[in-house]
Amino acid sequence: MFLIVRSFALTNSGTRNHSGFNYNKNGRDWNIKGGQRQSPIALCKYNATTSYVPKLELINYHKLLCDPLSVINVGPTVLMRIPKTVEDEQPAVCISTEGGHIFEAQQLHFHWGSEQSRGSEHNLDGKFYDGEMHIVHKNATYETNSEAGRQPNGFAVLAIMLRNLKPPEMESVALNEIFNQVSEISAVESAKHLDKSMALKDLFGGMDTDQYLSYQGSLTTPPCAEAVIWFVFQTPIDIPQELWQNFWQLRNSQGHRVLNTYRILQDDHNRPVYLSESKRISIASEI
Repeated sequence: MFLIVRSFALTNSGTRNHSGFNYNKNGRDWNIKGGQRQSPIALCKYNATTSYVPKLELINYHKLLCDPLSVINVGPTVLMRIPKTVEDEQPAVCISTEGGHIFEAQQLHFHWGSEQSRGSEHNLDGKFYDGEMHIVHKNATYETNSEAGRQPNGFAVLAIMLRNLKPPEMESVALNEIFNQVSEISAVESAKHLDKSMALKDLFGGMDTDQYLSYQGSLTTPPCAEAVIWFVFQTPIDIPQELWQNFWQLRNSQGHRVLNTYRILQDDHNRPVYLSESKRISIASEI
């Protein structure tokens, strides 16, 4: 694995919280006894294979989610739980290499940097982005997250790179709505309802969902279970600068700003990384 230097801001990202960890040292002090498939890693499409690429089908992503949707300050991140749709169906993904297993959407959350540092966890083609959103799905075969965390295919996570670009080129109205409400949850354990309804596909905006990199990895927060099939989209979504500042003002229980909420890059151990070809992803409108 090659190391990519990232600029670090001199900030206090907080003391321990109810999740039991913090980002003071970006994971260096988590005492994780990982194996050969820890995340995040640096991804390079030029070294990826286009053979045997997992195909991803997004199920019920086009259907409106039940209201009210809320963004929550849980300490180390901002989280939105994903309910069923108005038609009482859970958004999910199906992966071709997993024998028809369904992975049900549970929650989405964010990683971010600061005014001086980028905050994505993965690195794409030698570049970090300003932030990263993860949409977490649990394999419906397993009853609990704990059980799923002990399986190599326990979770599927979709990762979207977020960019602070002025003026924005590729925006998502739904993401802007989430970022706008973050200004109301600066205190830990505070929550704010979204003003607008949305479907999960609305988060993508005009993003090219045909292009992604996939690999087998881990959760990026303790205990960093090696149970994740990752799909990292190549096309970033732009967030207006005035909305990014809402994340930079979040506070922990001691009143310190919560910044640089990412885990450092891990050794890839020469794991295969798969590069999708065109039209590899379909949003299943008929489902």
